[in-house]
Amino acid sequence: MWLPFSATFQRNYLVMKRAFPWSFFLGHILSGFYIIIFAYLSYFFVFKKDLSSSFSAYAGTDDYLSYVILGGLLYSFSVSLLMIASRALITELREGTLESLLLTPSSRKGYFLGYVAQGLMRVCVEFAVITSAGYFFGLHLHHINWPGVMIVLVILVASTFSQALVLGSFMLYFRDTYITQNTLFVMMGLVCSITFPASFLPDGFRWIGNIMPLTYGVDALRMVWIEGKPLVETFQLLWKMIILGLIYFPIGTFLIKRMEKYVLEKHFG
Repeated sequence: MWLPFSATFQRNYLVMKRAFPWSFFLGHILSGFYIIIFAYLSYFFVFKKDLSSSFSAYAGTDDYLSYVILGGLLYSFSVSLLMIASRALITELREGTLESLLLTPSSRKGYFLGYVAQGLMRVCVEFAVITSAGYFFGLHLHHINWPGVMIVLVILVASTFSQALVLGSFMLYFRDTYITQNTLFVMMGLVCSITFPASFLPDGFRWIGNIMPLTYGVDALRMVWIEGKPLVETFQLLWKMIILGLIYFPIGTFLIKRMEKYVLEKHFG
C-alpha cells in the first residue's frame, strides 16, 4: 500500500505545484471569505446586533459571528475534502489514465489515501488562512479546547472521506462533476447549520442534514471552540459522525468497485 500512496502523493503534489498552484486554493478560500463577510455585514447592518432568543436557544451561543464564521470555515474544509477524494477517478478518466490505473494490481486504498493526504496539505493552509481572516471579523479565539478541535477534525476527515467515495461513484456513473458535486454542496450549505441552526428548517429538510457528517462536525467544533467545552460533551455528535462514516464507507467501496467495472465495460470494452 505504501508504494501507490507515495507515488500518488508525489504526483499530485507536482501537479498542484506546477499546473494550478493557486486556482483551487484561492477558490476555496474565497468561498470561506464570502461567508465571513456576509455574516459580518448581516450582523452589524441588517440585524443591528439584535439576535432573537430562538437563535440563541437553537445555536447554544450568543456569539453570532463566531457561529457563522466557524460554519463557513468547516464548510470550506469539507467541500475541499469531498472534491479531493471524489474527483480522483473521474479525473483519471478524463485524462485517459483510468484504464491503466484499474488494470494495475496496486492498492486502491493507498491510491485514495495518497490523494487525501496530499490534498490535506492544501486544506490545512486554507483552514489557517480563513481562521486568520475570521479573527479580524470577530471569530472567538479564546479558551479554545485545541485537543478537542483536533479530534473533531480528524473524525470529520474520516467520515467525509467515506462520503466522498459515494459521491465519486455517482460522478463516474454520470460522467459529471459540476452538477453532481455542486448539488450536494448547495444542499450542505442549506441544511448543515452553516449560517443558521437547522432547527429553523421545516421538518422535511432536517432529515437531509441528519445524514451529513458536516452537520455534527460543525456543531461539535462550535462546542469545543466557542465554549471551550470538554470533548466528553461532544461524544454524541462524534459518535454520529463515526456511525455515518461506517455506513458510507462500505457503500462507497461497493459502488466504486461497481462503477470501475461499469466504466471499463462501457468505455474501454
